[in-house]
Amino acid sequence: MLLAVTAGGCSYGVALASATRSKAVPGLPHARTGPVTHVRGSSGLLTGTVNPEGHETTYYFQYGATVAYGSRTATGKAGSGTKAVKVGQLVSRLLDGYHYRLVASNAVGTKAGRDRIFKHKPAKLKFELFKPSAPTVIGTPVSISGVLTGVGNANHRIVLQGSAFPFLEAFSEVGVATVTDAFGRFAFHVGPLTRTTQFRVITTDTPRPVFSRILTERISVRVTFHVRPSGKRGFVRLYGTVTPPEVDARVLFQVQKPARPGRTKRTKERAFRWATQASTVAKHATRSLSRYSGIVKLRVAGLYRAWVVVGSKGPLVSGASRSLPLRAPAPRRHKRGH
Repeated sequence: MLLAVTAGGCSYGVALASATRSKAVPGLPHARTGPVTHVRGSSGLLTGTVNPEGHETTYYFQYGATVAYGSRTATGKAGSGTKAVKVGQLVSRLLDGYHYRLVASNAVGTKAGRDRIFKHKPAKLKFELFKPSAPTVIGTPVSISGVLTGVGNANHRIVLQGSAFPFLEAFSEVGVATVTDAFGRFAFHVGPLTRTTQFRVITTDTPRPVFSRILTERISVRVTFHVRPSGKRGFVRLYGTVTPPEVDARVLFQVQKPARPGRTKRTKERAFRWATQASTVAKHATRSLSRYSGIVKLRVAGLYRAWVVVGSKGPLVSGASRSLPLRAPAPRRHKRGH
């Protein structure tokens, strides 16, 4: 069978072997049309497999509005092996309902794969929330941001809902509604939180509301950190406050050290770790805060902080103070005798 194909204003005459004849012709390549992948707008990757059957083989894809196709891709090389190899060509202006197929050729002849029809399935609307990497200190404003993906993700009216610890109350709206931008992005700015809270985002202008996953915004205690001389060489007094009061909570004095490469992706990317040098406990001070204090020997210089350990089953989580650079005293020089 002879098929006329037009591409770029030029006509091509292609001899196509029928499926019945191809089985009886040794060395004729085998072509199998695959699915369309990596679809983005009106572009996509036409895929398939080609078995060269031991002869140097080339391939291309035909595509168009009907089985007459009308367009074809550039020619690719499939090698001269005897096993099927995966092939693909990226095309633009690929519309829903278009026909396409794979064609392979070598010195023995030309073989076309079966015709397939491209059915574009628009991506459903879906929320992606950006998870904070660290807890938010109590009393600090919170931002909940993300993106709405899928076809028609721009200019959707959305609301933020929240449920505070212990997460027993129903979700209720927080702040004011907003609209996704031209790229589906959005951000909500929430006032200071006093306890860990769960959030979710919902569309309000779609026939069926689209819900995001639940995001837990962890709220930590506020820790201050100060240093002053202790009156003893090589020792300093580290002290501060914890808000709200956490009486008898462990307070760890830590120094920043380079991290050893770990086995997981997270530990491989970590550049440093916090090593505990000493500890104390927080004591009652006032109704609004507790205090801690400890005399610590500085063995190494570096950035130091206080880490207050809080139980994980409460409204607040453990928190860290700011870090301060501290220098260890220089070793004493012994005088040489004469």
